[in-house]
Amino acid sequence: MFRSRVSDPVEIRPLPHARRKAFAELGSRAGRERRGRFLLEGPRAIAAALDRGVEFEALVVDDAGEAVLREWGAGDRLPAGLETYRAAARDLAELADTATPQGMLAIGRRPRAALEDLPPPGGRVVLVADGVQDPGNLGTLLRTLAAAGGTTAICLRGTVDPWNPKALRGAAGATFALAIAVTVEPADALGWCATRGIPVVALSADAPSLLERPLPGGAVALVVGNEAAGLSPAFEEGAAVVASLPMAPGVESLSAAVAGSIAMYVLAHGLVPAAGAPA
Repeated sequence: MFRSRVSDPVEIRPLPHARRKAFAELGSRAGRERRGRFLLEGPRAIAAALDRGVEFEALVVDDAGEAVLREWGAGDRLPAGLETYRAAARDLAELADTATPQGMLAIGRRPRAALEDLPPPGGRVVLVADGVQDPGNLGTLLRTLAAAGGTTAICLRGTVDPWNPKALRGAAGATFALAIAVTVEPADALGWCATRGIPVVALSADAPSLLERPLPGGAVALVVGNEAAGLSPAFEEGAAVVASLPMAPGVESLSAAVAGSIAMYVLAHGLVPAAGAPA
């Protein structure tokens, strides 16, 4: 799939100070947004991204990662122009996000992330993350969205960065298959949906059951709120449907990732009759 111009053996240079600084800055959201880049860790995740056509700018490896990198070079899996660097295991550990580094880190360019940059959505569900703060929860929601056939996610202001390393791991490569807008205001998200004729369904613990509500037919936008505070007032008032998932007695709630994933499948596969449809 990739036309490699990297010779075999791969030329792996010592990691220079400027590149080390760039990798280090990508550990924070501010650094990722300022540089317009993201950091991905581990051969498995990086290989999956390469298979999706992601063209990384640079890779840095320790001794364990170097063997994998040379295997990729021999197999013509590395894109042209890729910078490859070597670092000691302890130095790589300082740059890594995980407690047990996996021997390889990559820098990639973040796609444009404004609401107006989103292409027409595909599938039956658009995900709207309303203040979801746990990166694992957001990553799981993005992974489920892709699995359910969705192509578009809108992350409102206050939602964790989808390019956070933990969110990327939780999404298991799905992030690279989606169009994602970030730091969007609730009113703008509602307007975007309205102009495209996409009704909004919002999850709220205090609302009637999603499985008993007549739902809009066709594509919908599913809003998943903050893990503790729930929905923004704009969605409590502006959603076409506000609904919950039924719970057995004594169970207080589900995580945002689990609740949102169940609801996405209900909506994506029409498991509740649309409003006006015969029972």
